[in-house]
Amino acid sequence: MRELDVLPRCEAETLRFGEIPKCRYAGSLRAEIAAGRLTPQAAREMLETMFLVRAFESLIVDMKNNKFKPAPDFKFVGATHLSIGQEAVAVGVMAALHGDDYITSSHRGHGHSIAKGAYALRAMDEAQLKNFLGDPNASGTREELLDRAMALHRFKTVAELFGKEAGYCRGRGGGMHIADFNVGHLGANAIVGGSCAIAAGAAFGAQRLGEGKICVGLIGDGATNNGIFHEACNFAAMEQFKRGIPLTFVIENNQYGMTGQQCGEVTGVDYLARRGAAYNAEMMHAEVVDGMNVLAVWDAMLRAAETCRNDQGPVLLEALCYRYYGHSLSDNRTTYRTQEEEEAWRARDPIRAFSREILDAGVMTEAEIAALEQQVTEQMRQAAIDAAASPDPDPAQIEEGLFSNTSCEEVPARFKSPKLLEEPRRARRDGQGRILYRHAVAEALAEEMARDERVVFYGEDVADYGGAFQATVGLISAFGRERVFNTAISEAAIVGTAVGAAMVGLRPVCEIMYIDFMGLTMDQTGNQAAKVRYMFGGKALVPMVVRTTVGGGKGYAGQHSQSLEAMCTMFPGLKVVMPSTAYDAKGLLKTAIRDNDPVIFIEHQLLYTEKGVVPEEEYLIPFGQANIRREGKDLTIVAYSRMVDVALAAAELLAAEGIEAEVIDPRTLIPFDYDAVTTSVQKTGRALLVCQAPETGCFAEHIAYQVQKRAWGSLKAPVRIVAAYNVPPPMSQVLEMENLPTPEKVARNAREILAM
Repeated sequence: MRELDVLPRCEAETLRFGEIPKCRYAGSLRAEIAAGRLTPQAAREMLETMFLVRAFESLIVDMKNNKFKPAPDFKFVGATHLSIGQEAVAVGVMAALHGDDYITSSHRGHGHSIAKGAYALRAMDEAQLKNFLGDPNASGTREELLDRAMALHRFKTVAELFGKEAGYCRGRGGGMHIADFNVGHLGANAIVGGSCAIAAGAAFGAQRLGEGKICVGLIGDGATNNGIFHEACNFAAMEQFKRGIPLTFVIENNQYGMTGQQCGEVTGVDYLARRGAAYNAEMMHAEVVDGMNVLAVWDAMLRAAETCRNDQGPVLLEALCYRYYGHSLSDNRTTYRTQEEEEAWRARDPIRAFSREILDAGVMTEAEIAALEQQVTEQMRQAAIDAAASPDPDPAQIEEGLFSNTSCEEVPARFKSPKLLEEPRRARRDGQGRILYRHAVAEALAEEMARDERVVFYGEDVADYGGAFQATVGLISAFGRERVFNTAISEAAIVGTAVGAAMVGLRPVCEIMYIDFMGLTMDQTGNQAAKVRYMFGGKALVPMVVRTTVGGGKGYAGQHSQSLEAMCTMFPGLKVVMPSTAYDAKGLLKTAIRDNDPVIFIEHQLLYTEKGVVPEEEYLIPFGQANIRREGKDLTIVAYSRMVDVALAAAELLAAEGIEAEVIDPRTLIPFDYDAVTTSVQKTGRALLVCQAPETGCFAEHIAYQVQKRAWGSLKAPVRIVAAYNVPPPMSQVLEMENLPTPEKVARNAREILAM
């Protein structure tokens, strides 16, 4: 039952909002050292890291302008989204974090990656540094090990920029998609705002795992105009969490999305931090920070981190800064900003300003600062020379890293015995050992949640109500709102947070009520969930399941009845499952939850009330193994989900005429058991494919291609597809029944290809 009654609140009052501080920092390096908040060494590290970031990006400029070549025949290709001028934000944020805290980044994220790696390495002990170096027997003092680790960090960063095998992501991601999971860098993202929900999910996951870590989502000002930012903020601020999740969004407001100005043109607010007022009473502790002052950023991030570690998050920081170059190096920027504007910002250059602080505090002399800058520049150029000479990826290994193809065989001890509010319900079997399909789904979820505390389940209306199709009734009674909870109607955030939570160690199962709504998730599903493992060099595990439904036959019309499974199969990196029986639904869902790759698990609404024999003993069904539902010799019918029942009914009609059809249920579309289908077609010589989707672009077209490629010599007739018309699903019962494949249509088409 709900813990809160929503009573009428219609009395007259004026809603008031609090104050958002702007540029409140008034300290200095001298004062920080005197107060003991910073050491001279920490100040030197700040300056060195800012030099590192600028040296890396200045290297890109010089290579693009042919002022520096790391090798005689070297040609630099790839994205060039520079953050020169914004170094104080990256360094100030990372200086305030713990070495193992999480970050997500943006396409303009070279500085984030360099600074995150540098500060994480400085926080490591000798054993951790040796592990980073890949040599547990490495000799030397800690300082020597750190110097070697920093050199490797520079090299791996440049190698990834060059698309080299030795890069952080084995050259699969490049500069816009760099990550290092060893230090909590969950990846830079080339989709503007694409990482917002991932950051929220990572923070949620870290809190649930009890790791004491926080997550900082670094985004550009343009991302705050994207829907996923707002969805992620709302998710992060949900009051039902009781404890605020440890998330800080840092907006690097460099004043331009690409060419559009945030202030005075493409938004209606003077400061983006005002948007924090939309999400909770604390206004996300929003604050505007001087992003050209590394100490101001560091001070604000320290306070934000403390807020998050005290379960009072989320936090929103807007750092005012400026990029000296255009959106990319192909953008000369003169068409949309003036020289006067640039000069005003360059006068507040963060590196020069902090160098003056260093001098004033007596930490370094001018000569020492100049020598440090020169040293860092030379180190970065040497890293480029070494990276250019390093091997390219082997084209023969192009598919490596797409899937982990591993599963959770053994639950870690600390997650083995979850606390239960009551024993999970077990569906009552009838005299034949049968239960409903939807009960099989609930049973699979309950068993996996009882097995592993890392399994959480959320989505729209899935908690007290039990989901739109009552497939999850009873779960909240057993596991409570910590592990089963409702979300807002916010499909992109549902999937995106699952990606982030999975990347940090949870095993989320989320629900999208209708597959029609998956279109709202496509960035998070196709650009994030599907790609993060491969794009980041095969180093990420993303153990998540998206449960959704297909319809048809209930009069729900064009936006609640589509069969869009082919859309999900279009993104390499996703596994796609479509069970046709209660037995398969339970066994395959348990396999999906234990799988370490993202799985789209598609249930048919008309199957929920179908009964099937489901053993009470535990069992799993492997992916990629088709089930021959009926044997035959005259033709092969391949169908999945509810179309299996249609195919079996058609086979009965044909059997009355002496025609023996073999019916194959692939059960999983990705991976697909092509061997089973090929063997059958080689025996029968004919293939008939049945699916509920419109014929054009349906997954059956892909199966047809594979059948012709693999069994061409055995075919006695062209492969035929029985599918829906190329129209959206109509509501009218007459039209809907005409649109859907029926046993009679399948049988008629079978006869026709047998007559060829």
